[in-house]
Amino acid sequence: MHVQTLRIIVAAFLTLAIMLFFYTGREKDYYSRSAEPAITQILKEISSWDKSLLLLHLAPETKQAITDEQLENILTDYRQFGRFKSLQELNFSRMASAFSLIGEKHINYSGKADFEGGEISLNITLVERGGFFLIYNFALSKTT
Repeated sequence: MHVQTLRIIVAAFLTLAIMLFFYTGREKDYYSRSAEPAITQILKEISSWDKSLLLLHLAPETKQAITDEQLENILTDYRQFGRFKSLQELNFSRMASAFSLIGEKHINYSGKADFEGGEISLNITLVERGGFFLIYNFALSKTT
Protein backbone atom coordinates (compact mmCIF):
# COMPACT_ATOMS: atom_id res chain seq x y z
CA MET A 1 0.00 0.00 0.00
CA HIS A 2 2.83 2.44 0.80
CA VAL A 3 4.52 1.88 -2.55
CA GLN A 4 1.23 2.48 -4.36
CA THR A 5 0.67 5.73 -2.43
CA LEU A 6 4.20 6.88 -3.25
CA ARG A 7 3.64 6.15 -6.95
CA ILE A 8 0.42 8.17 -6.93
CA ILE A 9 2.15 11.11 -5.23
CA VAL A 10 5.07 11.03 -7.69
CA ALA A 11 2.68 10.82 -10.65
CA ALA A 12 0.67 13.77 -9.30
CA PHE A 13 3.79 15.90 -8.87
CA LEU A 14 5.06 14.96 -12.31
CA THR A 15 1.69 15.83 -13.85
CA LEU A 16 1.66 19.15 -12.01
CA ALA A 17 5.19 19.97 -13.20
CA ILE A 18 4.28 19.20 -16.82
CA MET A 19 1.11 21.28 -16.58
CA LEU A 20 3.07 24.23 -15.12
CA PHE A 21 5.65 23.95 -17.89
CA PHE A 22 3.00 24.19 -20.60
CA TYR A 23 1.08 26.92 -18.76
CA THR A 24 4.17 29.09 -18.34
CA GLY A 25 5.10 28.48 -21.98
CA ARG A 26 1.73 29.86 -23.05
CA GLU A 27 2.20 32.81 -20.70
CA LYS A 28 5.64 33.48 -22.21
CA ASP A 29 4.18 33.51 -25.73
CA TYR A 30 1.26 35.71 -24.71
CA TYR A 31 3.38 38.30 -22.91
CA SER A 32 6.03 38.41 -25.62
CA ARG A 33 3.41 40.20 -27.73
CA SER A 34 2.26 42.67 -25.08
CA ALA A 35 4.64 43.00 -22.12
CA GLU A 36 7.90 43.05 -24.04
CA PRO A 37 6.94 46.06 -26.19
CA ALA A 38 5.59 47.72 -23.04
CA ILE A 39 8.96 47.26 -21.31
CA THR A 40 10.69 48.99 -24.22
CA GLN A 41 8.22 51.87 -24.07
CA ILE A 42 8.46 52.18 -20.28
CA LEU A 43 12.27 52.24 -20.37
CA LYS A 44 12.22 54.92 -23.09
CA GLU A 45 9.93 57.08 -21.00
CA ILE A 46 11.52 56.68 -17.57
CA SER A 47 15.14 56.92 -18.72
CA SER A 48 14.97 60.70 -18.56
CA TRP A 49 15.15 59.86 -14.83
CA ASP A 50 12.51 62.44 -14.05
CA LYS A 51 10.66 61.60 -10.85
CA SER A 52 7.21 62.52 -12.15
CA LEU A 53 7.60 60.29 -15.24
CA LEU A 54 8.76 57.36 -13.17
CA LEU A 55 5.84 57.77 -10.78
CA LEU A 56 3.41 57.54 -13.71
CA HIS A 57 4.68 54.03 -14.42
CA LEU A 58 4.79 52.68 -10.86
CA ALA A 59 2.06 50.46 -9.45
CA PRO A 60 0.18 52.05 -6.52
CA GLU A 61 1.55 49.53 -4.03
CA THR A 62 5.08 50.30 -5.19
CA LYS A 63 4.50 54.03 -4.71
CA GLN A 64 3.27 53.35 -1.19
CA ALA A 65 6.27 51.15 -0.35
CA ILE A 66 8.99 53.60 -1.42
CA THR A 67 9.89 56.83 0.33
CA ASP A 68 10.76 60.04 -1.51
CA GLU A 69 14.33 59.73 -0.28
CA GLN A 70 14.65 56.18 -1.62
CA LEU A 71 13.17 57.26 -4.95
CA GLU A 72 15.62 60.17 -5.22
CA ASN A 73 18.53 57.83 -4.42
CA ILE A 74 17.41 55.41 -7.14
CA LEU A 75 17.07 58.21 -9.68
CA THR A 76 20.50 59.58 -8.76
CA ASP A 77 22.06 56.13 -9.18
CA TYR A 78 20.33 55.45 -12.50
CA ARG A 79 21.02 58.85 -14.09
CA GLN A 80 24.59 57.71 -14.73
CA PHE A 81 23.24 55.14 -17.22
CA GLY A 82 21.81 57.86 -19.47
CA ARG A 83 18.91 57.35 -21.85
CA PHE A 84 17.64 53.94 -22.89
CA LYS A 85 18.60 52.92 -26.43
CA SER A 86 17.48 49.32 -26.98
CA LEU A 87 16.92 45.90 -25.46
CA GLN A 88 19.57 43.29 -26.20
CA GLU A 89 18.11 40.33 -24.41
CA LEU A 90 14.92 39.72 -22.45
CA ASN A 91 14.14 36.53 -20.55
CA PHE A 92 10.69 35.65 -19.23
CA SER A 93 10.60 34.18 -15.72
CA ARG A 94 8.56 30.99 -15.69
CA MET A 95 8.94 30.84 -11.91
CA ALA A 96 7.24 34.22 -11.37
CA SER A 97 4.51 33.16 -13.77
CA ALA A 98 3.93 29.91 -11.89
CA PHE A 99 3.77 31.71 -8.53
CA SER A 100 1.26 34.14 -10.00
CA LEU A 101 -1.26 31.31 -10.11
CA ILE A 102 -1.65 31.70 -6.36
CA GLY A 103 -1.92 35.50 -6.11
CA GLU A 104 -1.97 38.52 -8.35
CA LYS A 105 -0.35 38.14 -11.76
CA HIS A 106 3.26 39.36 -11.77
CA ILE A 107 5.25 39.25 -14.99
CA ASN A 108 9.01 39.21 -14.52
CA TYR A 109 11.75 39.68 -17.09
CA SER A 110 15.51 39.90 -16.79
CA GLY A 111 18.04 40.70 -19.45
CA LYS A 112 20.38 43.27 -20.90
CA ALA A 113 19.76 46.67 -22.42
CA ASP A 114 21.81 49.33 -24.15
CA PHE A 115 21.82 52.72 -22.48
CA GLU A 116 23.93 55.74 -23.38
CA GLY A 117 26.26 54.73 -20.54
CA GLY A 118 26.77 51.21 -21.87
CA GLU A 119 25.31 47.76 -21.33
CA ILE A 120 23.00 47.45 -18.33
CA SER A 121 21.54 44.36 -16.65
CA LEU A 122 17.89 44.73 -15.85
CA ASN A 123 15.26 42.94 -13.85
CA ILE A 124 11.70 44.21 -14.06
CA THR A 125 8.46 42.94 -12.61
CA LEU A 126 5.21 44.25 -14.05
CA VAL A 127 1.57 44.05 -13.08
CA GLU A 128 -1.22 44.49 -15.60
CA ARG A 129 -3.94 46.89 -14.61
CA GLY A 130 -6.70 48.15 -16.85
CA GLY A 131 -4.90 47.06 -20.00
CA PHE A 132 -1.66 48.81 -19.01
CA PHE A 133 1.53 47.45 -17.51
CA LEU A 134 2.85 49.12 -14.38
CA ILE A 135 6.21 48.63 -12.70
CA TYR A 136 5.91 46.57 -9.55
CA ASN A 137 9.68 46.35 -9.09
CA PHE A 138 12.78 46.97 -11.15
CA ALA A 139 16.53 47.07 -10.80
CA LEU A 140 19.29 48.15 -13.14
CA SER A 141 23.00 47.53 -12.77
CA LYS A 142 26.11 48.09 -14.85
CA THR A 143 27.44 44.91 -16.44
CA THR A 144 31.11 44.20 -15.97
